[in-house]
Amino acid sequence: MKKKTIIVVIVSLLLLGFSSMNYSNVKAESVTSAGYYAEVSADPADLYSSTGSDLSETLPYKSTWKIGHIINESNNTQLYRVGSDEYLNSKQSFLYQKRPEVIGVSDASGQVPVYDHNFVESTEVALKSNTYWYSDTVIYTSSGMPFARVATDEYVPFYEVTSESFTQAF
Repeated sequence: MKKKTIIVVIVSLLLLGFSSMNYSNVKAESVTSAGYYAEVSADPADLYSSTGSDLSETLPYKSTWKIGHIINESNNTQLYRVGSDEYLNSKQSFLYQKRPEVIGVSDASGQVPVYDHNFVESTEVALKSNTYWYSDTVIYTSSGMPFARVATDEYVPFYEVTSESFTQAF
C-alpha cells in the first residue's frame, strides 16, 4: 500500500509539473532564404549590421556563406545575413543556388556566349554550340533571368540552354 501511495504522489507531481510548463507556438520555416548562398567577390568584403552600419569586420575573397534573411535597401542593393546581425552587401558578393545538372547549350551562331558573375560577356571564351556541360550552381539577374555555371566564374544564360538533365547531389 505504501508503494502505491508513493507512485501516485510521484505521478501526480510529474503531471502537475508538465501541466504548468509554458509552451510556445513557432512558425516553421526555413532558416535560410530559399537555399541561397553568397560568394564574396570583393577582397575583402565588409560586414554590416541590419541597420547598415559598418561593423569594421571583413570576410575573405571567394569565401562562401549560407544566407539567412535578405534586406532590400533603398539604393538598389541588398544585405545578405551571414551571422546573427552580420550582413554582406550585394555589391561585394553575389547570390547563387546549388543546382547540379548537365545542360545542353546551343546558339544559331555556333558559339554560346559566356558571362561572369556580374553578367559581363567574355571576349575570350565561348562554348561550342550543341555541346553538353555539367553545371552545379545557378545565379540570377536582378530581373530574374537564370544563368548556369559551367566553369569557375563562367556562366551561360538559360535562353541558350536547350536541354537539362538533373543529377543527384550528395
